[in-house]
Amino acid sequence: MKDCLFCKIINGEVPSYKVYEDDYVYAFLDIANDVYGHTLVISKKHYNNVIDCPARSLGKIIASVKKIGDHFISLGYSGYNIINNSGASAEQSVMHLHFHILPRKDNDGVKVWKELGKQTKALEDIAKELYFEDEKTNTIDYSKYAEECDVIYTDGACSGNPGKGGYGGIYIKLNGEAEEFSGGEDVTTNNRMELMAVIVGLEKTAENAKVKVYSDSAYVVNAFNQNWLTNWKRNGWRTAGGSEVLNSDLWKELSTIVSARDVEFIKVKGHSDNILNNRCDQLATAYYK
Repeated sequence: MKDCLFCKIINGEVPSYKVYEDDYVYAFLDIANDVYGHTLVISKKHYNNVIDCPARSLGKIIASVKKIGDHFISLGYSGYNIINNSGASAEQSVMHLHFHILPRKDNDGVKVWKELGKQTKALEDIAKELYFEDEKTNTIDYSKYAEECDVIYTDGACSGNPGKGGYGGIYIKLNGEAEEFSGGEDVTTNNRMELMAVIVGLEKTAENAKVKVYSDSAYVVNAFNQNWLTNWKRNGWRTAGGSEVLNSDLWKELSTIVSARDVEFIKVKGHSDNILNNRCDQLATAYYK
């Protein structure tokens, strides 16, 4: 974003004292210099705050925040504060997703938490007002669909192509335990969401695991079963016609994950009578509805 201070720091237009950098974050010392090592960790991609950052992207950013904090522990600190303000009402001053990390030592004299005051409403009443359940939960008995290997059902969807899209999936373990997952992006395509569903699902399995992936996407299934992916890699990520393979970033990520597992891709009919595929569609479309 052109006028964003943190974007300018990432682009080198504004100087900073860099502490760490990876594909997802840029970390530098806060110019306030109030607490020794006070570090700002900002997202490489511009998001205003946690509120508008997709869950998968936020997970990678948080992982980098932890990596930086743990590095401080290796330097002899005994703890660290992680602080985030999301939204103007939460006292966010720069509208670019960022976290503050404050390295801490015992008896360092720093007091981060100020007295917040006391409100008078009973906790029981507050809990009733704030409590919620995930609307995407359901009563399907996934144990009936367990097989002699890990099982993943996936689907992707998009409102407009490109447009706001979502992905959804179900991961069923050998013992019948199951986990639903979903996510999405504000600007994407249907094919990217189909790929994301498979990537996120397979990331939940162990390396060397035997996995069956059920998908209604011929784009995904045929890439493996008809050797499209093999040919793309052989041609330097170009099609037989010489054009660049679309979504090569996701295909490369998926190819790496699959290479460490024994994965079978199975095509199912979409929007039909497959209960688990229909559930994945519900999870995917719920993201943008």
